[in-house]
Amino acid sequence: MRIAEIMKRFGRQRILVVGDIMLDRYVRGTVERISPEAPVPVLKVTEEACAPGGAGNVAMNLRTMGAKVELVGSLGKDREGDGIVSFLKESGIGSGGIVRDSTKPTTSKTRLISGTQQIARMDMEVDTPTREKLEKALLNSIERAVGEFKPKGIIISDYSKGVVTDGLVSRVIGLAKKSRMFVTVDPKGKEYARYRGASAITPNLREAELASGIKISDERTLRKAAEMIMKQTEADFVLITRGSGGMSYFSKNGESGTVPSHPVEVFDVTGAGDTAAGVFTLSFLASYLLEESVKIANAAAGIVVSRIGTASVTKADLETYFAREEEKEKGKIHTRAALAKTLAGIRSKGRRVVFTNGCFDLFHTGHLKLLREARKLGDALVVAINSDRSVRKLKGPGRPYIGEADRALLLAALDCVDYLCVFGEDTPLELIKELKPDVLVKGGDYRREDIIGGDFVESLGGRVEIIPLIKGMSTSSLAEKIKNSKRKSTPSS
Repeated sequence: MRIAEIMKRFGRQRILVVGDIMLDRYVRGTVERISPEAPVPVLKVTEEACAPGGAGNVAMNLRTMGAKVELVGSLGKDREGDGIVSFLKESGIGSGGIVRDSTKPTTSKTRLISGTQQIARMDMEVDTPTREKLEKALLNSIERAVGEFKPKGIIISDYSKGVVTDGLVSRVIGLAKKSRMFVTVDPKGKEYARYRGASAITPNLREAELASGIKISDERTLRKAAEMIMKQTEADFVLITRGSGGMSYFSKNGESGTVPSHPVEVFDVTGAGDTAAGVFTLSFLASYLLEESVKIANAAAGIVVSRIGTASVTKADLETYFAREEEKEKGKIHTRAALAKTLAGIRSKGRRVVFTNGCFDLFHTGHLKLLREARKLGDALVVAINSDRSVRKLKGPGRPYIGEADRALLLAALDCVDYLCVFGEDTPLELIKELKPDVLVKGGDYRREDIIGGDFVESLGGRVEIIPLIKGMSTSSLAEKIKNSKRKSTPSS
């Protein structure tokens, strides 16, 4: 299922959001002098804006994506609480399940901003646990929403402000299981056993370290931390947001991966976790596809951090983002003549061009390792793939399994690939002579003396590199496994 098709289903989803609702206030202005009373900047205010934060921000992001949303939480009986309720109603978010509490103020965070720089923050909050009477009222609201609103999923947004108690979490997850609803928890603190039974847990990197007790320094410790969290919570999925490192996902059936972040200028990380949790849940409910849902959530979080303030991402924002990404991927694919000119310009600036080639039929992790390692050897990686006719001649009838156009698009979607072209000859020698790469890369199944074009590259002052293979991983072995699987699944006559 394509990402565009997943997003078309957003409007059909009904999601209940439960958690700590806050008011995010932004006071913007300019700083031109230091106060004579103390060594602090004087903010000359030009604008003030407010928006729902915490669970309210999760609900806002879901609503701007087109989903139907109900929000349950507590607010103080004050002006800030009134403002949030009005905002939610205007946005089309169900707020009938919100309980007003006269004993605590509405949690609010006021940020003072000069230009794009936050210079101070003021918090108004009382984070004591919810009183038994109020917890009961919240549980009644949740049960009523489950029965009347009939959500397909629930998101618990925990900011440790008192609403998300152990009793409330247990009851919500119990209700969800009974009604076969998907539950995502955006967690807080380090005691994740309280979230046991949730479908998905979405900590950031620091939260994952705190909950697992593991210092995350590489892919091995990242996986170990995720497995620890899955064991604590019995969750189906753990998503760890890693800032500039992207978003990593793990499932109890062994599926895992990392969706890289795309370079953006980060103005404000406020609400990025809310956005990731909300958009992942929405996308998964619309598709039940893990990787694609993480890609959409990662893109949404990237859009949020490029804006100032608690920002909601719209479906139009995501459509524009993925349309641009698709154009970029197509823009990587060149004719050999156009690519030769482009690479000449790159080399003239002192940048190193890396080249590798292959059929890349039935793309696998061995291919991915080769390309990622090759990209590290220079400033631009060029991948040349054999045409369909060339593959048939080399590999025999029935090949390729995947056509050249699809193989090209698949490779172009990889961040490590900068340029791509298709060649029809039996060998890439003529193409190598046209492109004149600085580094020629092949896999570990080649000997140096057998690498076509190696002598030519070295005669220009370049070098040849051989990347070790992943043992037992090849297109032919994958194809054989598929064939054997089909034979086993075919009933004997």
